[in-house]
Amino acid sequence: MRIYLVDAEQLQDEKTGAELSERAYRLMDDCRRLKAGKCKSPGVRGTALAAGLAMQLAAIGFNDGKAVTGDDRDDPVKGYNCENLISLTAEEAVRVLENKGEVVDLAYSNGENGKPYLKQEQVIPAYEGAIPFFSISHSGKYAVVAISDRETGIDIQKRKKIDTTKLSSRFFTERESDMICSDSELFFTFWTRKEAWGKCEGCGLGPALLKDFSDISGEMSASYKWSEYELPDGYALCVCEKIA
Repeated sequence: MRIYLVDAEQLQDEKTGAELSERAYRLMDDCRRLKAGKCKSPGVRGTALAAGLAMQLAAIGFNDGKAVTGDDRDDPVKGYNCENLISLTAEEAVRVLENKGEVVDLAYSNGENGKPYLKQEQVIPAYEGAIPFFSISHSGKYAVVAISDRETGIDIQKRKKIDTTKLSSRFFTERESDMICSDSELFFTFWTRKEAWGKCEGCGLGPALLKDFSDISGEMSASYKWSEYELPDGYALCVCEKIA
């Protein structure tokens, strides 16, 4: 499994990012280009373009970005200094793909409940003909893609000031809500876990809200591999990958 994180901030500025955006449009598959073109907000359009760039980086197996670093932790769930997470700015991503010189013609289909997959008849350079699973998420200035040979789901959330107590009591389990009352930062940790699991299973967020994700080191680790990252500028990131 590999994760591609693209900082879209350069693409989100309508004035200074216009030229870079035009270059980015030319470097992605038709589906991602169409999705980005439909976005009216510069901010949303920027992350949509960044997601298209990340999909191309994943398809070619690019592995020379900057690893996201942080303090070493004892918690094995946390992913720090992880070589599987590759981080680039939008400009860096564009430059890499321009140097590659060829767009991978990715095509998509939807499974049950609308989960996206890559169509079977295409060639993915990084996977030698095998069709990998993928998941996309974006929040704030980031777009992120996880690509794997197993079912996977990814979610990123920008931490912001909200009424976590009220929201957690409404949407989360009682245990999760109690823990959030003691530590409001856990709201976004639990939310990304739920979103990532829902994407991995292809069932969406609804069923995930009914499950308790306060501890993913026990029973849930038997069926899923979890990776979590605290990005330096206040974003929570979680990946859920099926073990079997």
